[in-house]
Amino acid sequence: MPAFEAGQSLRLGEHVMLGGTPVAHHIADVLRARHGEGIILFHAGELYDAVVEDASRSGLSVSVEGVRQSPFSLHPVTLLQAIIRPALLDDVVHVCAPLGVHRFVLYVAERSQAWNVAGRLERLSQVALSSAEQAETGDVPTVELAAGLQSALSCVGPVDSLIMMSPRAASTMMGLARDGVIVLDGSIAVAVGPEGGFSGSEEALLIERGALTVRLSTGILRSELAGFAATLMVRELQAGP
Repeated sequence: MPAFEAGQSLRLGEHVMLGGTPVAHHIADVLRARHGEGIILFHAGELYDAVVEDASRSGLSVSVEGVRQSPFSLHPVTLLQAIIRPALLDDVVHVCAPLGVHRFVLYVAERSQAWNVAGRLERLSQVALSSAEQAETGDVPTVELAAGLQSALSCVGPVDSLIMMSPRAASTMMGLARDGVIVLDGSIAVAVGPEGGFSGSEEALLIERGALTVRLSTGILRSELAGFAATLMVRELQAGP
């Protein structure tokens, strides 16, 4: 059974009436959870182990038996993804949200094609919610749109490590981690360019902001896969041996 967004922070020992919310309907009527059955709720980086007390037409009531912090919330990752074909952005969110990506900032790169993404943000947010519930990440990532890379970087603000993915980079993620150059126990932002790659001015902007230039040892990946590969590597390195 997947985890479900509670919509609010909960406390250990709390008895909660979820009422007739879509979450309550799904748990009670679709999954047919019954009295005494365990479920997992989450909100803002916390996971709640709960037990169903009542599932009826009046709604769903649960008791909170355990509260734990999502490991992803301690090391938030933001993905700055250049706009690519809209259907492929669905894939980006779908595969990266389970890795605990905290924010998706979609930006219009200098080499991005003129795709209209603004009308797709609601769908992308639903994909993020569904993926987060299935993976029990403890949080639903936000999906935002920025006019360009500079605007995207301003949205993100300061982070402990800013990573620029480039097939021409001299170092791999593993190499930077081994040398202690990349900070793995803090906030991380990963910048991915469009199919044509970053422009010279975009690379210069990222380097000016302190970005570490990183390549994948597996070779050159398409834009919709680069963010997933980089984030997966970050999470594996954070987990340690």
